[in-house]
Amino acid sequence: AFRDRGEGFCVFNDIAVAINVIRGDPMYEASLRGRKILIIDLDVHQGNGSAKIFENDEQVITFSMHGERNYPLKTRETSTHDVELPDDCDDATYLAELNTWLPRLFIEYDPALVFFQAGIDALREDSFGRLAMTRAGMLTRNHAVYSQCI
Repeated sequence: AFRDRGEGFCVFNDIAVAINVIRGDPMYEASLRGRKILIIDLDVHQGNGSAKIFENDEQVITFSMHGERNYPLKTRETSTHDVELPDDCDDATYLAELNTWLPRLFIEYDPALVFFQAGIDALREDSFGRLAMTRAGMLTRNHAVYSQCI
C-alpha cells in the first residue's frame, strides 16, 4: 500500500506506519540515531508501496525479493534493492539468492531495526504466487532471516 491508497491485497502499509510511530517515540530516538532501518520484503509481489514511501528516506533500506512476472507490473517502484525471481522458482534457487543477499544487507547497513514481510504466497500451492517453494523451504527462509537478526 502507498501513502495515500491501498493496492492489491494491502489496505494500508502497516510497516510504514510502525516505522513512523517508532521514529516519533523519544524512547527509541537514541538507538535509531544515525542507524538504518531495514525492510526485508519476501512476499512474491514487489514491495512497491514501501519503496515509494521511503524512496527519499536515507534511513530506511527497502529490500524486495519477488516474482519477476507477478503483480504489480505497471506500478512497480524502485526499492533500494530489488531481486526478481523466475516463475516456478524452487527452494534451492530461492534460498541461494536469499543467502547471497542477507549477509550483504546486514554487513553493509548494520540495521538497528528490521521489519520482515514474510509472505507465504511463494508456496507452490498458491496459484497467484507463480513460485514453487515448499513449506520446508519457507521455514528455512524464515530461519535465515531470523538468524541474521539475532
